[in-house]
Amino acid sequence: MRKLASGIYLLTAILIGLGAFGHGSRASHLADLLAKSPAIEPPLAAVLIAVWYFVSGCMLVFAAIAIHTWLRARRGERGIYFASDAIGAFYAIVGAATVAYTRQPFFLVFLVLGILLIASSWVMRRTE
Repeated sequence: MRKLASGIYLLTAILIGLGAFGHGSRASHLADLLAKSPAIEPPLAAVLIAVWYFVSGCMLVFAAIAIHTWLRARRGERGIYFASDAIGAFYAIVGAATVAYTRQPFFLVFLVLGILLIASSWVMRRTE
């Protein structure tokens, strides 16, 4: 059971990191949309694009933290899951809230990734 949970945890961490590239790849599309909008002034558009890339960077950092935690768990360290549990909770809460607010099922991906990260870490710590 621990090996399965470990594999799910690692795969989830990798998917979070890959999400950064999917997210970042949409920045040029966002820039085009913002340029066409008369309500968005260029300085505000620049800030929105900067924040867009910041979010992509956060996804990479979250993945790095989760993978680092996974490596530490493989070495037998205990009590190391706080950061990855916080990332999982953040993903789950934001995913659920975004689905509720936008009614866009795509954001269930965040909810699922958050739940998988927390659940797999729970199994890993219970089988230490």
